Amino acid sequence: MENNNKPIPSVYFVILNYNNPNDTIACIESVEKINYMNFKVIIVDNFSKDNSETVLKQRFPHHIFIQTGANLGYAGGNNVGLKLAKAENADYICILNNDVITNPDFLQKLMDYMVTHPNVGVVGPRVCEFNEPEIVQSTGAMIDFNTGRVKVLNNRVHEDKVSGEIISCDYVGGACMLFHTKILDEVGYIPEDYFLFYEETEWCLNIKKKGYEVICNCNAKVIHKGSASINQVSGLSEYFMYRNVVLFMKRNANLKQLFIFYPYLFIYAVYRGVIKKDGLKFAKYFYHGLTGKNKFKEKLQIK
Repeated sequence: MENNNKPIPSVYFVILNYNNPNDTIACIESVEKINYMNFKVIIVDNFSKDNSETVLKQRFPHHIFIQTGANLGYAGGNNVGLKLAKAENADYICILNNDVITNPDFLQKLMDYMVTHPNVGVVGPRVCEFNEPEIVQSTGAMIDFNTGRVKVLNNRVHEDKVSGEIISCDYVGGACMLFHTKILDEVGYIPEDYFLFYEETEWCLNIKKKGYEVICNCNAKVIHKGSASINQVSGLSEYFMYRNVVLFMKRNANLKQLFIFYPYLFIYAVYRGVIKKDGLKFAKYFYHGLTGKNKFKEKLQIK
């Protein structure tokens, strides 16, 4: 497609579904209303056990549908879509969580920024709360490599306070990330060791290590419902959040940072074990992070 004799870069959306067709439908319907003129949608179903495949194929026969055939987690499922988008020579790719609703102009604003800032490896919009659309959920985040803690930027502030800002950060949330396809050649795909949480953190960190910037462009906006698929399994979110912070630090912190982090981790585990009735479970989470064990592997039929 062309506009004023200039080709419009193609953007492929990758939208991952797992047992949640209703949110996926709402997400795609919002994408279909955007004012960008050259995009395609790839729907990746992560081996849902409900009627997702039938529903989504019938509702969106004009979009690309992929069945993974196994529960590959966030990274693995999205990587299936990324590989297809790359094979089809997409100029840019936008990973979009299926519980996100987009503003009509969000992609155009992100693309306007990306094409004029080739030093940016990945960009995200301001992400606002679904039930409070004027309240910011995130404008990216920073990582404390001494404790593994993450500071979400501008959480719970009114969007007027950040509108128009360009924020450099360590990573933008996996709910919405736009990047040039060449990043996959230079950095590789999203790491699949985590299954859930911290995979986009490490991926953005790897992009920064290649000399690119990671940016939140607050001119663009989406709203995010948050974790509808995750909450279907009791304890899933807590387990992977605590397990994966250890895995992330083990993979990415330097020796000096680990000398601070491991004692901090031990003290935290003892503290939770003392003050909480079931606090010893945190020690188990941390042990699984150190060893790479995944207690949900069989339950979720994770490949």
